[in-house]
Formats: sequence, structure tokens, C-alpha cells
Amino acid sequence: MIFEGRCWKLGDDVSSDELISARHVYEYDPRQLRKHLLAELRPEFSRDACAGDLIVAGRRFAHGSQHTHPFLAMKEMGLGLLSCTLARPPFRLAIYTGVPVLEIGQEAAAGLGDGDRLRVDFASGVIDNLSSQAQYQAEPIADFLLEIVAAGGGLGFLRNQNRDAAPATLAL
Repeated sequence: MIFEGRCWKLGDDVSSDELISARHVYEYDPRQLRKHLLAELRPEFSRDACAGDLIVAGRRFAHGSQHTHPFLAMKEMGLGLLSCTLARPPFRLAIYTGVPVLEIGQEAAAGLGDGDRLRVDFASGVIDNLSSQAQYQAEPIADFLLEIVAAGGGLGFLRNQNRDAAPATLAL
């Protein structure tokens, strides 16, 4: 699972309500939610971000109220996520909705600049900054979590599991 695209660098302490305003809490269509992702922090984001781009966040990304809306929008846009620290609830929401994520160290965070071209291999944890020719290593996520992301998230993974477990024919 390799993503290549632009680095969208955010700072520390970006709350989930800053990712998508709470006034959109009753919207569930990912095509609509993507229009609101980072609208207040980076107004150009929903217009300019492309599939393969990566959000690079500091510490405590998506803290606060826990809802799937930002992650649904990220998945709809085809984005990956790198964060210095990510609490377990937003980590689980990212994986469950099908957004690949790596926790990165301070050195990597400092070496990835807004607008840089990145290539990230989520399976190996290798992060290449194509703009500066620097390379960083993050701890890759577990293989079974990559399977969930590759299936499109938790529901897709469960569908695949149930399809594999279903008998080919029914005995009557």
C-alpha cells in the first residue's frame, strides 16, 4: 500500500471539530463531507487535495469529540495520514473507515514540509520525501490492520470475511 502525493502539513493539537466542524455532524455522505474537511484551517484543501496526498499532523491529532466524519472524508478523497501521536480512538476510526495511518517520530515530522512530494509505503513504514531526497522509517502498522484498510475499512473487511466463510453450496 503505497501513497504518493503532496504533503499537507498541520500542527499540533488539531481537534476532530477543526477537521470538520461540528455543525456538519448530521451529514453522512462522504462526497459532501469532503467539502468540509479542514475548511476552517486550510480553506483550499478540499479543492486542491488529490488522491494519494498525505496529511502530516503533529501531536494529539483528532483529539476531542470522536466521530467518523473526518475519516470518511479522508477516505473519500483517497488520503493517507501520518501523525506524531494519535490516541487510540482516532487511530481506530482511521483504520475502520479505511484510511492508512502511520505514527511518525519528531525527526520525520520536522523533515516533511508543507507542499513536499512524498511517497509512503504503509506496509513497510518507509517515508520518502521526494522533494528533499530524505528518507524516514516509521513503525508499520500490523498486517491485519492493513488488510482492513485494503478492504476499504471495517465493513468491507467483514463482508470479505463472511463471503469467505459462506458455503459454496447449500445442503438441503
